[in-house]
Amino acid sequence: MRIAAVAITLAVLVAGSARPARAQFSLDARRIGMGGVSLTRDGNLRRYNPAYRAVKNRPGSGNAKVTIPVPLGLIQFFHDHPINKLGSDPMFDPKDSLFNPVALVNLVFNLPIFLEVRKAPTPTNDVEFTIGRNAFAIDMGAAQVLIPEGEFGLGGTSRLLDMGIGIKGFRVAVQGFENHDIAFLLGDSLRAFLKNGDSARTNTTYDLLGDAIVQAGVAPTLSFSGRLTGRGSDNDDGVYLGGAVRSYYGVAYYRADGSGGFTTGDTLFAGSNPVTPQLQALTYRDNGTTKSFGRGFGGDVGIVMISGPLEVGVGVNDIGAKLTWKDTRVDSTFFDNVGDSLVTTTVRNHVQSTTDLPVSYIANAAIRMGTGTTVGGDVVNTGRGTVIHIGGEQRVGMLALRGGVSRDQRKKMQFGFGGGLRLGPFGFDVGFWTHSNSFADKRAITMATSISLY
Repeated sequence: MRIAAVAITLAVLVAGSARPARAQFSLDARRIGMGGVSLTRDGNLRRYNPAYRAVKNRPGSGNAKVTIPVPLGLIQFFHDHPINKLGSDPMFDPKDSLFNPVALVNLVFNLPIFLEVRKAPTPTNDVEFTIGRNAFAIDMGAAQVLIPEGEFGLGGTSRLLDMGIGIKGFRVAVQGFENHDIAFLLGDSLRAFLKNGDSARTNTTYDLLGDAIVQAGVAPTLSFSGRLTGRGSDNDDGVYLGGAVRSYYGVAYYRADGSGGFTTGDTLFAGSNPVTPQLQALTYRDNGTTKSFGRGFGGDVGIVMISGPLEVGVGVNDIGAKLTWKDTRVDSTFFDNVGDSLVTTTVRNHVQSTTDLPVSYIANAAIRMGTGTTVGGDVVNTGRGTVIHIGGEQRVGMLALRGGVSRDQRKKMQFGFGGGLRLGPFGFDVGFWTHSNSFADKRAITMATSISLY
């Protein structure tokens, strides 16, 4: 019983970390110092809004040709954890008495690229067990904050590559795409056992429900972006439109849904097998024997309106993107308690399946006041949760001061501030931002540094 409970608990903790865990939203210290907002016509704007391909960079707007992050966090990490001693490092050695699996999971989902100037504390405390013949309860103390109340998971859509050529607004390209969406939900009994400290009960199933999908491929794309209204090369005022049509060729597809856990017996602590493992899952995948592509069509649209110092844009991606996989296999996996092993059987083969790519979008606005002052915000959804960024920049000669706020996918406010120094074609920027990419409720503070070439 104890082994099963600990195994389920660790599984929940590892999976639960996926919900808040987000990689650094940018490797550019300028954006980090502004709370993640894109105030120059690059980054998220050109990624999610095809109309921005027709909009020129503003002179002196701060668009860098190349931005190189300075990974002070990695330098500090390998100073504290030498590469030649990782095998015996307590952080990575489960046999060490100082090993903390929560700290390790925090590290995996919050990679130390930049320097953590204030780390979020990892909840640690003594765990109390109450044990009787038909009673078993766990009081996790401060660590109960690790147990999610509702669904948790991670997901999103990425463009892995974008290679192409363009002429007079038209562009032919090949783009790579990847989409993943992984979600978990604690069963009512397991949630009460871990979160509320309720005693385990006889003849009760404690399980974790889950579903996941991962798909990737390439997409030949034809796009157009141009200026609809407005004339003259001396200003950018006008309306810009952009659109793309895309043929998707999925090369990899995997989907699973089911539940796993254990069922207690008539007595919690009696006999050689007081609990019975439970696992039921269906998996769907492209058939490796025939290896046919998943096919589908979709597209992007975008609009940008510029009037003097004001700029507003909206872009939507992967509209109508439904992929049809003509040859897939469906397997059933369950735990055989008689044979004490996992059993997988094919229940359907050579069947057709369909998947959707989630619609992602960005809406942004920026205003430039006088010389050197820019403020703006954006709302971004990459397929799983909306993130809001608001920030500004004040440039005074060679110096730049920045600040901003954001609401992350956990609907928690985060804050950014920083500055930069530009000397001719070179720029050095520092940005600080708070984040909750850990198990702790308290915010951590990261210092990002980067070098830009203009």
